[in-house]
Amino acid sequence: MEKITYNGKEYMRNGMKWFDSSYVVVHQTLQDELNKLYIQSIDLTQMDVDAVVLEGDRYKQTRSFGLAIRCYEEAASRCDADTMSCILPRITSCYRGINAPERAIELFAFAKRRYGAGIMNPALLTSAAAAYCDMRQYDNARKCCKRAYAMCNGRASEELKSVFGRIKKEYGEE
Repeated sequence: MEKITYNGKEYMRNGMKWFDSSYVVVHQTLQDELNKLYIQSIDLTQMDVDAVVLEGDRYKQTRSFGLAIRCYEEAASRCDADTMSCILPRITSCYRGINAPERAIELFAFAKRRYGAGIMNPALLTSAAAAYCDMRQYDNARKCCKRAYAMCNGRASEELKSVFGRIKKEYGEE
């Protein structure tokens, strides 16, 4: 369990979120502050890749997307293709979280060029489809959704169903 002192009070992180001394989850603004303080106290370059990804997951869970991106980029700079395929959907989701869907699509295209079609998985395609929707490029979004759906043998995730729903709503197909 990580601990940090802020403004004379001690906070603990057990899992993804910060708690006060009464074990009450702190509000979002304080989550962000504590996350920023905590990341300053660690050296991501000295952590193994899995630990850096987990740290990124903690920041993503608490909506500190910029910090999550920082972790995922560090992990991506020194991981293998399998780990990269797990990082890509997370980082593209974070780019969407900071209202930068274009960056998510740029990363999607880069990964496809660098690693080939083998890096694509339903989660990455779903995240790319959502980014395309954010950019109002519904035809590209539909292509990604169809490919993701085919890859998951007809067992679409809730996220994929949601993106399909956005596309259908846009085209009046509901």
